[in-house]
Amino acid sequence: MAKYTTLLAEYLERGGVLPASFAEIDGFEDIFKKHFCDSEIGFETDLLFFMHLDELADINIPLYKAKLQRLASAWLEYDAPAKVTYTTENKTFNGGETKGTTTELPFDSANAEPNLITKNDAYKNTENRGTQVRETGKTIDEAQKAIEFLNEKAHSLINELLQVFKPCFMAVY
Repeated sequence: MAKYTTLLAEYLERGGVLPASFAEIDGFEDIFKKHFCDSEIGFETDLLFFMHLDELADINIPLYKAKLQRLASAWLEYDAPAKVTYTTENKTFNGGETKGTTTELPFDSANAEPNLITKNDAYKNTENRGTQVRETGKTIDEAQKAIEFLNEKAHSLINELLQVFKPCFMAVY
């Protein structure tokens, strides 16, 4: 049993190093230092501590790096959400010729009846219809909610990874 305990901060001040694989995940080395800085290393010597820490890092860092990369690629999908666009369609219906009789004023003064005019007119009916066309992707609100969810997942993954290293430090029972 060791006579003295050593904090991670003291271990690092004396020249102790962290596993090189910590650098594979952006910022993880700093997060690790801040999380465990006041924790006592749980081994008799610095070398034993480093060996166990390095072993856990070699096993777990690649797994969590892959998980974080999958989250990052999912995050990129929502980085520039597609906007909803509006288009207008013009539809024309050709009704063909119509026959009809209309009356027109003034009255014919000879027999006191209105003048009758027979017309054969063609007509077209044009209808403007606004339709909403949605592009692939998410709206801005959907993308924002998805990004918040992915950020929470990344945060919980980092916390999970930190818990993997907890057995390297002493615990109070």
